[in-house]
Amino acid sequence: MERATMSNDKPKGLSGWRRIEMAIYLLLGIAMTLLMFSNAVMRYAFDSSIVWSEEIIRVLFVFAMFIAITGGFIRNEHIGFDSLGKRPGAFNFIYKAVTGLCLIIVGGLLAYEGGRFTLMTGDVPLPATNLPTSLFMWPGVIAGAVWVIIGLVKIAAIFARKESA
Repeated sequence: MERATMSNDKPKGLSGWRRIEMAIYLLLGIAMTLLMFSNAVMRYAFDSSIVWSEEIIRVLFVFAMFIAITGGFIRNEHIGFDSLGKRPGAFNFIYKAVTGLCLIIVGGLLAYEGGRFTLMTGDVPLPATNLPTSLFMWPGVIAGAVWVIIGLVKIAAIFARKESA
């Protein structure tokens, strides 16, 4: 028996891109778990710790979250007002238009302001690894740019459907 997704009632099969996305989540999750477990074992068993592990875990988590949020926007699996979005007519049009505009505005702000902040502070090294702090910031900048593109595609799709109807 196949389960349906929340955003539509199509059977849930993993496409090629979705499989890649899930593999990335799996690898990032395993890496974070192993680092955290290793650090705990080192701390309690050997009275030492892996100093850089917390920074790396944070970087991996930031990457995973921006990938997940962007994937949710692409598949319409984000939190939304389904009662309005699933109604036919004006409510559906307004819902989709507001969703697209919000993606464009929030994504644009994230990309622009995040880019400015990254350029100002991105060369500052993290204390334990000496990696640049931009490792935390570039995923947000890239995600913001992608959100703008997703919003533009959603707005274009609304008007393309309206013209064909």
